[in-house]
Amino acid sequence: MGMTPAAAPQIAPSSGTYPAPLTVTISESTPGAVIYVTTDGTMPMLSSPIYQGPFSLTQPGAVKVQAIAAAGGYSTSSVAVANFTLQ
Repeated sequence: MGMTPAAAPQIAPSSGTYPAPLTVTISESTPGAVIYVTTDGTMPMLSSPIYQGPFSLTQPGAVKVQAIAAAGGYSTSSVAVANFTLQ
Protein backbone atom coordinates (compact mmCIF):
# COMPACT_ATOMS: atom_id res chain seq x y z
CA MET A 1 0.00 0.00 0.00
CA GLY A 2 1.27 3.43 -0.87
CA MET A 3 1.36 6.49 1.29
CA THR A 4 -1.00 8.56 -0.86
CA PRO A 5 -4.64 7.67 -0.13
CA ALA A 6 -7.03 6.78 -2.91
CA ALA A 7 -9.69 9.39 -3.56
CA ALA A 8 -12.78 8.99 -1.39
CA PRO A 9 -15.75 7.55 -3.28
CA GLN A 10 -18.63 9.82 -4.24
CA ILE A 11 -22.11 8.66 -3.19
CA ALA A 12 -25.13 9.91 -5.15
CA PRO A 13 -27.61 11.18 -4.32
CA SER A 14 -26.41 13.20 -1.33
CA SER A 15 -27.76 12.67 2.19
CA GLY A 16 -31.42 13.53 2.61
CA THR A 17 -35.00 12.32 2.71
CA TYR A 18 -36.30 10.47 -0.35
CA PRO A 19 -39.26 8.32 -1.35
CA ALA A 20 -38.52 4.59 -1.46
CA PRO A 21 -37.16 2.91 -3.47
CA LEU A 22 -33.97 4.96 -3.86
CA THR A 23 -31.22 4.04 -6.33
CA VAL A 24 -27.73 4.73 -4.97
CA THR A 25 -24.68 5.12 -7.21
CA ILE A 26 -21.07 5.25 -6.01
CA SER A 27 -18.25 6.53 -8.19
CA GLU A 28 -14.48 6.64 -7.80
CA SER A 29 -11.81 8.72 -9.54
CA THR A 30 -8.70 6.72 -8.60
CA PRO A 31 -7.65 4.48 -11.53
CA GLY A 32 -8.14 0.79 -10.82
CA ALA A 33 -9.82 1.39 -7.48
CA VAL A 34 -12.17 -1.13 -5.89
CA ILE A 35 -15.04 0.28 -3.81
CA TYR A 36 -16.13 -1.48 -0.63
CA VAL A 37 -19.57 -0.58 0.70
CA THR A 38 -21.77 -1.14 3.75
CA THR A 39 -25.41 -0.25 4.38
CA ASP A 40 -25.80 -1.72 7.88
CA GLY A 41 -24.05 1.01 9.86
CA THR A 42 -20.71 -0.81 10.13
CA MET A 43 -17.49 0.80 8.93
CA PRO A 44 -16.44 -0.48 5.50
CA MET A 45 -13.26 -2.54 5.40
CA LEU A 46 -11.37 -4.49 2.75
CA SER A 47 -13.47 -7.51 3.74
CA SER A 48 -16.77 -5.66 3.14
CA PRO A 49 -18.90 -6.30 0.04
CA ILE A 50 -17.47 -4.93 -3.20
CA TYR A 51 -19.63 -2.35 -4.96
CA GLN A 52 -20.90 -3.92 -8.18
CA GLY A 53 -23.05 -1.09 -9.51
CA PRO A 54 -26.11 0.97 -8.59
CA PHE A 55 -28.34 -0.59 -5.95
CA SER A 56 -31.79 0.15 -4.54
CA LEU A 57 -32.73 0.91 -0.96
CA THR A 58 -36.32 -0.23 -0.55
CA GLN A 59 -37.17 -0.28 3.17
CA PRO A 60 -38.61 2.88 4.76
CA GLY A 61 -36.50 4.33 7.57
CA ALA A 62 -32.94 5.51 8.11
CA VAL A 63 -30.06 4.00 6.16
CA LYS A 64 -26.38 4.93 6.35
CA VAL A 65 -24.36 4.10 3.23
CA GLN A 66 -20.59 4.11 3.74
CA ALA A 67 -17.85 3.38 1.22
CA ILE A 68 -14.07 3.26 0.93
CA ALA A 69 -11.80 2.82 -2.07
CA ALA A 70 -8.60 0.80 -2.38
CA ALA A 71 -6.17 0.67 -5.28
CA GLY A 72 -2.69 -0.66 -5.88
CA GLY A 73 -0.04 1.90 -4.97
CA TYR A 74 -2.41 3.84 -2.71
CA SER A 75 -3.49 3.61 0.89
CA THR A 76 -7.18 3.12 1.62
CA SER A 77 -9.33 6.20 1.10
CA SER A 78 -11.21 8.08 3.76
CA VAL A 79 -14.79 6.92 4.39
CA ALA A 80 -17.56 8.46 2.31
CA VAL A 81 -20.89 8.60 4.15
CA ALA A 82 -24.45 9.34 3.05
CA ASN A 83 -27.40 9.25 5.44
CA PHE A 84 -30.77 8.60 3.87
CA THR A 85 -34.27 8.66 5.32
CA LEU A 86 -36.63 6.70 3.10
CA GLN A 87 -40.36 7.35 3.18
